[in-house]
Amino acid sequence: MTKQNQGFRRDLNLQETSNETTALNNLGGAGIADDLRILQNNLRNTSTLSFNAAVGAAISSGYFYFGSISEFVFTNDDVVGVKTDITVGVGVTLYKDNTYYICNSNTENQFKLSTTPSTVGVNTITASSISSSFDFVRKDPVDKENILNLVKPNIQDTENFNYLGGASINSVFDDIAAANETARFFITKKYKGNENTVSNNDINVEGSIKINDPENFNAGSSQLSDTRSPGIFIDDTRAFSSNNNPWTQVGTALSTLSSSVSIGELYFANDITITGIGTESATDVAVTIYTHKLPVVINGETYSILLHT
Repeated sequence: MTKQNQGFRRDLNLQETSNETTALNNLGGAGIADDLRILQNNLRNTSTLSFNAAVGAAISSGYFYFGSISEFVFTNDDVVGVKTDITVGVGVTLYKDNTYYICNSNTENQFKLSTTPSTVGVNTITASSISSSFDFVRKDPVDKENILNLVKPNIQDTENFNYLGGASINSVFDDIAAANETARFFITKKYKGNENTVSNNDINVEGSIKINDPENFNAGSSQLSDTRSPGIFIDDTRAFSSNNNPWTQVGTALSTLSSSVSIGELYFANDITITGIGTESATDVAVTIYTHKLPVVINGETYSILLHT
């Protein structure tokens, strides 16, 4: 039988007890066996995250994109592996026995993989496609630094400094998660310059609205029906087709490349011909007195020509 701080007894021919817990407790003191068991299992702690194409996961430009916000937060230098060998590109395979490191993470739903940690230099894996769904396995041991981060610091300046505002660690994590979710929601409501913004809110404008078309995408009418075509729409009608006034003078007429136009006021400045009435003349004066209204339909719009006998 072992004796504390002495090891096995020589007079018993170094006979070992079959109870390892008792042996360890005798060598290191009561409870040492439980401590070692906790440490051993701590290094085995892992978490699994499925990369499933059926729910929107995809690989693009080397990024593993999960399609939505993941419940796991992958941050740079997290140590991960895969459960099975998986091909993620031409000649690129992730092996289950290899260790990989998270890099270029946005901490929400995408990251890249590196074969080395950032402390020695990132060596990014050139992933490009997914052959089938697989699982990431992240190592989650609790080390000394993790524990020290939770130790309440010595507070000397009680007037200008506090620790967690008097709240608990768990409540602080809950507040952070709620703040992130709120921020993600309002980001979708903000107007952005790098992607489309759809909103059902009323917009009040004081002054002019300028639409830019730096790529001259609207140079031809064929692009006007494209969703990428810049323009201002009132209901389903395009108000403008480019960053300039779409009306141009061609001879004595006005021309536009807009796919849908409307006329608010119809004005005749020269002689007009109305079938069945004959030729009349028009003068450039405001109509204040008229005796007859003649309805006409032009491009589906009904207008009234004011006539005076």
